[in-house]
Amino acid sequence: MKSYYQTTYLEKWTEDLYTKLGIQTPSQLNIDTIARIINIWIHYKPIMSKGLELEPNMYTMNIDSRLTPERRWLDFLHELCHLLRHAGSQTVMPKQFTQAQENEADQFVLYAAIPFFMVRKMTLPSGRGEAIGYIARQFRVPLYFAKKRYEQIEERIAQGKLLSTFEFGTVSRTQIIQESVESHFSSDRDEHAPARIQAYYGWEGDFSRPEGLIIENPLGFDWSGSLDIEVERDYKTCDMPDTSKEVASVLTGDLSVPQNRKGYVTINMSRVAWRHGQNAKRLYLPMEAIDDAINF
Repeated sequence: MKSYYQTTYLEKWTEDLYTKLGIQTPSQLNIDTIARIINIWIHYKPIMSKGLELEPNMYTMNIDSRLTPERRWLDFLHELCHLLRHAGSQTVMPKQFTQAQENEADQFVLYAAIPFFMVRKMTLPSGRGEAIGYIARQFRVPLYFAKKRYEQIEERIAQGKLLSTFEFGTVSRTQIIQESVESHFSSDRDEHAPARIQAYYGWEGDFSRPEGLIIENPLGFDWSGSLDIEVERDYKTCDMPDTSKEVASVLTGDLSVPQNRKGYVTINMSRVAWRHGQNAKRLYLPMEAIDDAINF
């Protein structure tokens, strides 16, 4: 089943980085080893973790000493992504771009802390809970984090297995994808405009509730109408898409609460289009915006 796993561009970049650094086993995944190879001066102080490029190929990083060893490792990877992939001072960059960088760093942490090319070589326990616990121990990460990565791997394998049928079947790739996510479509969708809804969990969270919902419609949204979204539903997890590329953020002011549909919020699509235009194929709906709309 692992052969069906689909690797993203960022994940491939992460694997190539580890190959270049000679990192091939979980025992090498630690702050001291990677910092020594890349030439990062590490400091531990009771302040927020932050990395800084002193000059080309020379870095310094503070790791929050108040954190557990597992959380220090995740903070290190988050800041490592900023150092290696994100040039420029975030203090003078538009908020949209700094948020996109934070989102990419969150995704990088998942790939770098539990690389799939290492998981592929493991014989995992058959039980789901036991497999998650095994991954947490082998890669020395918090259990909630191992659970998120395990579910992401499950989802990628399922997608890869599904798409592999396209190579041999007669059904179109679009039909296959749409049928596979049928259970995630909004219950009020138009049959000509299906919308897939998935949940994004930040790696710092407790995994009890997502940070936001990613609403995707490859055929395009009806920007002149409204879209009802069921809030408290067990959606499949996903990565945060790059918010600099055709992703429209939904704000509290774009939402209303329908009186006759408990557990739903309604997105005013014309308000979203007024800010972002009508090219976006994805919406990002923060749970914070939903809470504000419901409690207003």
